[in-house]
Amino acid sequence: MAGRWQSSRWVAIAVASLLLAGHPRAEEPRKAEAIPDACPANGCLVESGKYRIILPARASKEHRSGAIMYFHGWQGSAEETISDQSLAAAAARLGVALIAPDGMGRTWSYPGSPGHYRDEFAFVAQVLDDVERRFPIDASKIMASGFSQGGSMVWYLACRMPSRFAGFAPIAGSFWEPLPQQCAGPRPNLIHIHGTADTTIPLAGRWIGSRYKQGDLFRSFAVFAPGDCTASWATAARDVASRDEMVCRQATTCSGTARLELCLHPGGHFADPAWIERAWHLAIPRQSPAPAVGARLTLP
Repeated sequence: MAGRWQSSRWVAIAVASLLLAGHPRAEEPRKAEAIPDACPANGCLVESGKYRIILPARASKEHRSGAIMYFHGWQGSAEETISDQSLAAAAARLGVALIAPDGMGRTWSYPGSPGHYRDEFAFVAQVLDDVERRFPIDASKIMASGFSQGGSMVWYLACRMPSRFAGFAPIAGSFWEPLPQQCAGPRPNLIHIHGTADTTIPLAGRWIGSRYKQGDLFRSFAVFAPGDCTASWATAARDVASRDEMVCRQATTCSGTARLELCLHPGGHFADPAWIERAWHLAIPRQSPAPAVGARLTLP
């Protein structure tokens, strides 16, 4: 077997214990405008676009925080992301910054996307560089997460820019057709969450008009972690679909040491910030690793 299924009841207990034991109480998040050299009211501008950021209250040059870079869904915006009180509260509980890139045309222009507005990989690199320059952020502890089309964006970042993030937590979105032939290494930590009843982005994907097609989630995993180490997941997922709780499967026979996990819930197309909190605790190291030589950590 390539992994094991765990019930969401166990997951819920694990998340609760992480939040209640050994972690500071939630702090009220404050927007970056409240500290010197912060973003203006309309966001921080970079060459290819803009982003917004909320910093934890204790962030300083002496106390650099980690960060969650969250990619909104189709027709969303950076402003909507930082206005999401539950998401901001999750970042505050973790004591990390919330970085909200703004999709041009209220969408993301990754390979296969109906949007064709800019080079998203150049844009994300610009945001990472600007965040590191402007704010007290620990560049070795930035996790990318996103929902729907934003989740697909996270998959492409994990494939193209794995060394610039410490982990990835996409929700309800994966590669689009044509799928990448291969991904850059080394393979990073990735925890994917998806609903088995999702009809907006089904597990198998679907056509958007006659030109664009969402990719199959399990084929996406096969590209991301070649070698058949997730080959049994599609079959096992059919059994999970009949359950009334979320279950998670962690790959144990893939090469490398990075965590690769799939969590399936019986619902449709939605996201829960608690899932992002759990992913952070699992994917982000408590101690910053020594940087690799020559590497820089930077609705459909």
